[in-house]
Amino acid sequence: MSSSRAEITPSGVTPDARGHPDARHDGAVPAQPTRVGIVSHQEVLGKGLLAMLTEHPDRVRVTEVEQADVVLYDVLGVHRNHGSDLELLVRDTRAVILAVSRDLRPDLRARALAAGAHGWISMSATSAELVDAVEAAAAGRELPGPGDRLGTSVGLTAREVEVLALITQGMSNLEIADRLFLSINSVKTYIRSAYGKIGATSRSKAVAWCLLNGFAPPDH
Repeated sequence: MSSSRAEITPSGVTPDARGHPDARHDGAVPAQPTRVGIVSHQEVLGKGLLAMLTEHPDRVRVTEVEQADVVLYDVLGVHRNHGSDLELLVRDTRAVILAVSRDLRPDLRARALAAGAHGWISMSATSAELVDAVEAAAAGRELPGPGDRLGTSVGLTAREVEVLALITQGMSNLEIADRLFLSINSVKTYIRSAYGKIGATSRSKAVAWCLLNGFAPPDH
């Protein structure tokens, strides 16, 4: 994968194996630490994740994305570069991808899941919760993402959530089609299906519903 994409480890920080020994909650220590890559779009978040992971050197080790078992992906990338780096991660690595969710932007989390992230963890998680999630991901255990996202109560699919999120951001159908690499007819089909589930009869009513149900308002 090209090094010109988002940071693999936070700028100016080198993964370090130093730290205090730590055991899992059940008392067992994995034979080999889980290898973790970080794709961060803000230095403060990247360095924070690195610091949290290095508190548990017997359980996890920060490495390059190409060698990682699990990749922590900052969902801000879905906004900043339309998820192009996430698309490459899904396509070019075998790692399990955990979206690091920003609590005030659940729409970005939903879009990351729709684009191929396997699960998510809140950026407000503790270091112990973060490492637990990483180990669960590496072991193939159930992750919180698929069952806890926007629109669950009305049965919206991940793609419908993604389309509604872009509508809420003020995009036209053609812009949504270009962003998601869909045909215009596919976009219209997703819109009709989503509108039916949320009881919207117009674009303005759909936006109103979205704003009342956790979707982020327009950026401008």
